[in-house]
Amino acid sequence: MKQTIRRPKLSYLLPIFLLISTCSNIVSADEKKAYSKASDELLMNKTDEIIKQYTDPGWFSGSVVIFKADKVIYDKSFGFADLENKVKNTSATKTRIGSINKHFTATLIMQKVQSGKISLDDTLAKFKLGFPQDIAEKITVRHLLKHTSGFADIFNNEYYKTYRSLKTINDKLPLLLNKPLISEPGEQYNYSNYGYIVLGAILEKLEQKSFQLIINENILNVIKADNTQYALTENVTDKAKSYQFTPMGTKIDRTSRLENLTPDGGMYSTPYDLALFYSKLFYSNQLLNDQSKAMMKNHYKKSIKPWSEFLHSDKTKVISYGGGPGVSAAVEILIKDKLMVIALANTDGVVAERITQRVIEVHQGKEYKKVILPLGLFAMKLLEKKGDVYFVDNAKREFTQAGYDDFTTRPLKFTARPLNKLGYALINNNKIDQAISVFIVNSKIFPQDPNTFDSLADAYEKTGNNSKALVNYQQALLLDSDFDSAKQAILRLKQ
Repeated sequence: MKQTIRRPKLSYLLPIFLLISTCSNIVSADEKKAYSKASDELLMNKTDEIIKQYTDPGWFSGSVVIFKADKVIYDKSFGFADLENKVKNTSATKTRIGSINKHFTATLIMQKVQSGKISLDDTLAKFKLGFPQDIAEKITVRHLLKHTSGFADIFNNEYYKTYRSLKTINDKLPLLLNKPLISEPGEQYNYSNYGYIVLGAILEKLEQKSFQLIINENILNVIKADNTQYALTENVTDKAKSYQFTPMGTKIDRTSRLENLTPDGGMYSTPYDLALFYSKLFYSNQLLNDQSKAMMKNHYKKSIKPWSEFLHSDKTKVISYGGGPGVSAAVEILIKDKLMVIALANTDGVVAERITQRVIEVHQGKEYKKVILPLGLFAMKLLEKKGDVYFVDNAKREFTQAGYDDFTTRPLKFTARPLNKLGYALINNNKIDQAISVFIVNSKIFPQDPNTFDSLADAYEKTGNNSKALVNYQQALLLDSDFDSAKQAILRLKQ
């Protein structure tokens, strides 16, 4: 796999802007006094320390690059882009960036607004995409950009049944075309990948070209982002395969099962090309003018401040994340400090953003948050070390002491899902007794979740212990009278 690292001109790396997935980082005077910024040497050493805690259990593989002022102060890669063929990751390896490419889509839309071809207040009715008239007349371009359109997300049963065959915007657009909205446009924030697919459909209708040509002609070719590809996974060259990190601490190649990209996510890029995109977009006027940048920063409302004021403010923190099975990508930027941290992983569990968050904390002179393993992996290690009896009796206490019960940083909370996934991973590895122990603990911790009892019942049924299976299926049904799998299992066992 031949790869060339393209480093952008570092003068373009200084002021970057926060787009759709943004937040303001307002620091009080007291906080400023309390923290002293880390030196470059300390930041690099602590970054190594942080990353090691994610690579030791096999969780993180990918690249981390830190840009500061006019130099690259950290550029290291870890693990394999291709495990089977032992191809190592480099910072030139094209890695899937998930929802980060929503920022590219937003930029394309703002170019059309800037040129006068569309307005942020244009409704879907103008573009005649096939939506019912009553819906099309009240959803605006602004709503779509802000995730306030009222559209649900795309991930419904129909999508999961057909997602591998959905390869274009026109393939995905019908999924919610005639579905009711989940809220009135403009009234509520509901993150929607579908909304960005609709934005892509608007661009294709305006240009009478494919989205691939539009993004190439208006962004990638313009800034010479040669290592960024908007293409189906199978057509991307020199890419990292995407590996799902399992509760057993192993990796499963999900590359052939990835969703097909559309304007909401799925593009491939590198840390250097992402730095190039953000810097060209907001340091120069090559992609957008200052008025458009200020409008974007002001959440697509008319800005009362000039772009220069946003650019030099010490209150803006850039955050952009992307993720999915086998995918984790993160960009974090402190504008005034001229610091950009980019992590691209070809594993999942939002590991990239866990790294960038902690690196930013170190730079700010703070103690970075304790690194915590995925709950399923922690539980597996505890089970192997202490055995089934100890695990069943003490797991909840062990989880609490390890900090999982108040682990509420984005996106995982302590829910029933990680242990449920671990239980089925154990079943798939012919460790049914350990799986039962995990499901018992899950049902103890989440006694109001019918799925915990359904899973425990399923495991008992697999061992032939139908009496215990029946008891737990009945408990699931008691908690949720419409729990279909429990209903069917009870009928099956009684027959």
